[in-house]
Amino acid sequence: MIKASSVNPTYGGQSTLQTIVLIASMFLGYTMIYIDKLSISISLVPMSKDLGITPSQKGMIMSAFFLGYAIMQVPMGFLNTKIGSKKIITASIFILGIFAALFSFGTSVIYFVLIRFLSGALAHSGYTQSCSKEVQANVPVSQRTFANGILLSSSGIASILGPIFVSPAVQNLGYKQTYIILTVIALAIGLILITVIPSPRKDETISHDKKVMHQVSLSKILSNKLVWLLLICDFFVNSVMYGVINWAPSFLTSDEVGFTLTQQGKMTSVAGAFFLIGALGGSYIVGKFFADKERDVITFFAILGSVALFSAFQVPHGGAINMVPMTICFAIGDLSYAIAFTTLLSLPLKRFKPEAFAPSYACVAMGGISGGFIAPYSIGFLVEKTGGYASVFTSFLVVGLLFAVAIRFVPKHYTPIEATPVMTEAEELMQQEL
Repeated sequence: MIKASSVNPTYGGQSTLQTIVLIASMFLGYTMIYIDKLSISISLVPMSKDLGITPSQKGMIMSAFFLGYAIMQVPMGFLNTKIGSKKIITASIFILGIFAALFSFGTSVIYFVLIRFLSGALAHSGYTQSCSKEVQANVPVSQRTFANGILLSSSGIASILGPIFVSPAVQNLGYKQTYIILTVIALAIGLILITVIPSPRKDETISHDKKVMHQVSLSKILSNKLVWLLLICDFFVNSVMYGVINWAPSFLTSDEVGFTLTQQGKMTSVAGAFFLIGALGGSYIVGKFFADKERDVITFFAILGSVALFSAFQVPHGGAINMVPMTICFAIGDLSYAIAFTTLLSLPLKRFKPEAFAPSYACVAMGGISGGFIAPYSIGFLVEKTGGYASVFTSFLVVGLLFAVAIRFVPKHYTPIEATPVMTEAEELMQQEL
């Protein structure tokens, strides 16, 4: 549970209730972000049949989003530092809704590629790093792993709600009407965020920005070895996660597997529930009991999740009887990657200094988004060339094991970003228990 003193000036003067409301509102926006990412993989199933979209073209549409997302990460990081996180968070959700509406009018591959590129570049690129900046500013270091886990668990919520509601909506109403509904929801969430997120005092913001502009430069950030190590790890974990998210519906509804769009929706929603459990439960347990042991946690669950996903393909294809064992494999994979992913993204919150946080986090996120860009297109290429998904699930195993190896190079010991008091997360937690 997120705890704070009734008023803590170190973290923006936020009361406990204000902090909870802040996290809850950003959680809503996060859920919308993930539903937008997930809905494209569902809507492309009927769209490919209606418009004759090939597997490689599907990959292009999905990858275009991540290309725009990656290109704008670092610019958004510096813009975040200059204008503040609230403006970027609220603008991101409104722009997302606009592009969702525009997507519903598409009839050609080029149009879909352009809209998804712009959605990634202008709507998605600034949201997550801005929310992380709010967490760093308003939540004590010992509670950031759990707070960040709450936000990232929205992926699990989206994976549950998306298949349950988006799949039937696409099947019964059509993808055009479904995206109009998503637009209305996004605009409503944007209004909530405007109301809830506190605005910094103008004089403090100007003073802080002048100080930051003197201290932060891209060359200084890129000279940080930790930035590159976390970037590589984020690349590997997102390559697997977005590969599964974007291609699971196509795999489960393919001729070689044979499930309906509604059946795959039920399967992926169960896996999404396990992602939610992993993100929330894992972040709480890791933050409380495994402080400063994040590398070991990530290594274990990266291996477990990769083996589980590879095993999903080994389940005999076809027939409802195979739904249960295949769903179990996907669920274990999602649970494991949720724990590994949320633990990985808690490291910047505890190791990057506040004045350089936004652009540093943006560089790390760019690695993850690059994985999300490469994975969908490369999977589409593999499916088209091999005529099946065996090579795809083999790639999940290989990339997952590379992730487990890469995390071992991240330094175990580090200097806490809080100067007063100077203590590790484990020591701070121990002090709270006394």
